[in-house]
Amino acid sequence: MTVKDPVCGMELKEREVRFTSEYQGRTYSFCSLACKKKFDENPEMYLRAMQT
Repeated sequence: MTVKDPVCGMELKEREVRFTSEYQGRTYSFCSLACKKKFDENPEMYLRAMQT
């Protein structure tokens, strides 16, 4: 199963994800610590971008 990094859009294998964040009861997965930090600073911006 794959998941998508909400910051850069990279498809990741769920079992290989090393970086995650929880936001509003959901877990988001990231390809790198840099993407995780960007998301953590402004999650709403990235979640809005995912919806468009």
